[in-house]
Amino acid sequence: MTEAFCPGHITLFFSPRKAGDILRSGSVGSGIKTSIGAVAVVEERHDTLVRISLDGADSDAPVTAAAVAALAPGRGFDISIECGLPVGQGFGMSAAGTIAAGSCVCEMVGREQYDAFAAAHVAEIEKGGGLGDVAAIMCQGHQPTRESPGIPPHGKVTDSGLEFRLTLAVLGPPMSTARVLSDPVTDVRIKGSGDRCLRSYIGNRTESNLFSLAREFSHAAGLESVAVTRALDLLPGRSAMCMLGRSIITTASAEEVREIFPEAEIFETASFGGSVIRRG
Repeated sequence: MTEAFCPGHITLFFSPRKAGDILRSGSVGSGIKTSIGAVAVVEERHDTLVRISLDGADSDAPVTAAAVAALAPGRGFDISIECGLPVGQGFGMSAAGTIAAGSCVCEMVGREQYDAFAAAHVAEIEKGGGLGDVAAIMCQGHQPTRESPGIPPHGKVTDSGLEFRLTLAVLGPPMSTARVLSDPVTDVRIKGSGDRCLRSYIGNRTESNLFSLAREFSHAAGLESVAVTRALDLLPGRSAMCMLGRSIITTASAEEVREIFPEAEIFETASFGGSVIRRG
């Protein structure tokens, strides 16, 4: 049995990119890695069945299943994934759980850690998950910026050196990344706004600029729900929408957020440096 932890990742602005090579595809943009992530426990079976439990319930987990099949074809595993944050809210839990599980499988079958990242990246894109979470999680810094698409060494990811104490708040039901990106009007808005924000941030990597550009992006792309817009208008400190979810990330304290939104699901976290922590 092998266990691994992988941090979460919240994208603040992005622009999709497609290429013939999927390892060079994904998105450019910027975000923050979180100290709350996903833990996977994997045990090999004596048959070829792959069984996945997500937060205590049996799950198809298509992204994780695809990555594991690519890493160890024909081998069976019992995989338990516990997500520290809600799935479908822009916290990168799909990528984190898949990377953690893939890391365990790689340990068991004698493959390199990089293979777990590559398999997770391919599965995320093919199955409609996040476009840039895996590349960002690979960065050892707290606040990665994806300057060119794909996972390193194909893509370029750099760290600003910024670190954060943060509050996360879930303000509505999960959002489907695939559904949002399949809308052609939204896709054009996202690409235009995301490209502008990336250029601006690369030239001025400060906390204030990061959150200002994030708010500019979510508003220009038309992604904010009514509840998210209200939260961003009312909260003190610096706040942004999590991509893609009906959730927000803020430097305001949990107490300040709870006072304004008593019904919200709230989490306290910090930014995180590093990627996978594995235990035998």
